[in-house]
Amino acid sequence: MFDCRRRRRLASLLAIPMIGVLLAACGGGAGGGGDATGDEIPGIGDDLISAAQAEGGVVLYGGGHTQDGLELLQERMQERFGIQVTFTRDDSGSVANAISSELASGRLNADVVSQTDQAAMQAWADDGVIRAVDVANADRIVDGLHDPAAPQLPYMQIPLGIMYNSARTDPAGIPGTWTELAAEDRGRIVTSDPSASGTALTFYALLDRLHGPEWMAGLADRGPIVSDSSLALPQLVLTGEATLGVPAIESAVLSAAATGEPLAVAYPSDGVPVIASEVAALTDAPRPNAAELTVRYHLSEEFQQAMAETGGRSVLDGLPAPPGAEDFGDRPLLTAQVAAIAEVRDDLRARFDGLYRR
Repeated sequence: MFDCRRRRRLASLLAIPMIGVLLAACGGGAGGGGDATGDEIPGIGDDLISAAQAEGGVVLYGGGHTQDGLELLQERMQERFGIQVTFTRDDSGSVANAISSELASGRLNADVVSQTDQAAMQAWADDGVIRAVDVANADRIVDGLHDPAAPQLPYMQIPLGIMYNSARTDPAGIPGTWTELAAEDRGRIVTSDPSASGTALTFYALLDRLHGPEWMAGLADRGPIVSDSSLALPQLVLTGEATLGVPAIESAVLSAAATGEPLAVAYPSDGVPVIASEVAALTDAPRPNAAELTVRYHLSEEFQQAMAETGGRSVLDGLPAPPGAEDFGDRPLLTAQVAAIAEVRDDLRARFDGLYRR
């Protein structure tokens, strides 16, 4: 069921999604971050750190991470534990295809995976592709973001809104509701494809539930540009090719704004869709200890705080919102249970394809 509840480098952030493997510039190996001891971070002991270092690094396929988030993780893991993080950043659909291909070939390269496509992550959980990792802060995860029985763990909240160029667009002209966005001509819209983007899938499922199938049809009548990734939307809004971008990922907008780019996000009064980026260790990870360490570090207060300082919204109760983030406590939050997304996924994607004639 659906529930209602109350900076780094812009060039990397705005790049059209591609698969690129980036290695930690300062190299790995035991001894890096040597002052990190087991009792400094709850749940991460010296034995686990040593075992992870002996495995020579960790490989993460990031469908749920932003480029900034992966670079932050890469830097922190090297400094804290002497662990080299090699990552691939692409949209959730491409990451899912890459993992499936590696599993089919019997040559798994990835140790850790992140996704915004919660239904795909749950399917992997059901098939035993990902495994549970105990984390010290599980009891601090914000209510509604995590199923304790599931092996995947939320590590970042993602509020979704309407993106606009504050140098070109008067905030007073931004639709105040999702209904207005779909019904009124407020300029060219760019959106992302729910068949390629897990963020878009959840966004459209939530709006479909909130306002019915007519909402998507109304938006299609506005003639939006369609991108394969929600992370590509800022580029088109900045250049003026589009006036509005949906779904706007809060962390991407805040990171761009922190570099001086005129990007802003508005949250409609009829509901703020909130999803969670999830992370999990793969059951057959070639480097299992490094995988476990990486997942545990994601949920540590240290990394959650660092992530919030660079534009991510923590999943832990008691941590502050990112600098510059809007307080939307007066608006209902829209969240989705994984089963609900799975139930509507195929139909929603088919209707989207039909409406946009893709």
